[in-house]
Order: sequence, then structure tokens, then C-alpha cells
Amino acid sequence: MLGVGMPYCFECGGEMFYDREVRSYVCQKCGSTYTTQDLLLEREKRFNSKFKTDEKRKRREEYLQWWLGSK
Repeated sequence: MLGVGMPYCFECGGEMFYDREVRSYVCQKCGSTYTTQDLLLEREKRFNSKFKTDEKRKRREEYLQWWLGSK
């Protein structure tokens, strides 16, 4: 399994369950299906996106500190 607890749908946020017949996770709300590989790729993509956002915020704060300190 992919970590602790049930994975949540990336489309609607609903809980998903593993369907052994189709070998994928199925959302209980919207019916979207994800393979284990799909879930791993989506989580990696979201992690990288958050990391880039954090880097931008850090650069912005450093620039602001420099700007205010140089006056």
C-alpha cells in the first residue's frame, strides 16, 4: 500500500479503495481510477510543485530582507 491510510482522489478529494479485479484504486465519490504508478507520479508532481513554491518564497523573503537592510 502507498503509505498509511487510504489514498484520496486527486480530482474530488474522496476516499478511494483498491479494487482487486481491475488492480487499481477507485474513488468512491466520482469513480476515477488510479493505478499505483499513477498515485506515485501525482504525489511526486505535487511534492515538486510545493518545493518550487517554497524556493520562490524563500528567495522573495531574502530579497526583502536585503532591500530593507540596505536603506
